[in-house]
Amino acid sequence: MIRILIVDDHQLLRDGLRQMLTEEMDIEVVGDAANGKEAIEWLNIHEADVVLMDVNMPEMDGVEATARIMTAFPDCKILALTMLDQGSFVQLMLRNGAMGYLLKDTTKKELLEAIHTIYKGDKYLGQKATDLLVRNISKPQRGSNTFLPKITRREKEVLQFISQGKSDVEIAALLHVSASTIESHRKNLRSKLGAKNSAEIVRVAMERGLM
Repeated sequence: MIRILIVDDHQLLRDGLRQMLTEEMDIEVVGDAANGKEAIEWLNIHEADVVLMDVNMPEMDGVEATARIMTAFPDCKILALTMLDQGSFVQLMLRNGAMGYLLKDTTKKELLEAIHTIYKGDKYLGQKATDLLVRNISKPQRGSNTFLPKITRREKEVLQFISQGKSDVEIAALLHVSASTIESHRKNLRSKLGAKNSAEIVRVAMERGLM
């Protein structure tokens, strides 16, 4: 029996996935969460084999949650299930430990195939995700400095830790500064890169060749 945890900030989607997956004889939906923070709290008490992880969520997005879950619960298999059709997010999720990436317009057949594939320990990328990844990797880096924001050495260090899903407190301990200082660096990075959250900070940095 494959135990599934559904992580998505839309209740309707969680309910729909639960109803659909419950029809399968070898799958059991054991829980759901509205964001990455809730998912980690749930996993501290319960167990799941496969986590269906949205990427864009409040409080803690799927990029950070994936990194944290893989550190704390390495036996979990994470399958990104998202509307974000950008190659940089495919790269981020895979780099942080996700075993697969699917867009939400996928079919039930493909979702089940992905779940069974990563449960066995193999990676699974939907065709659209594969195309996005290939385009992102082959996309030429922008060479002009005119569009590049000026990132300080310390901000680059913070950026690297953010890409690993580390919190302000964890980064502060590693860099021997206060958490408020890291919060300020994170705020500056959001401003300089025009990003709304941590996942976008890393995505924009990757797209602009800053990482």
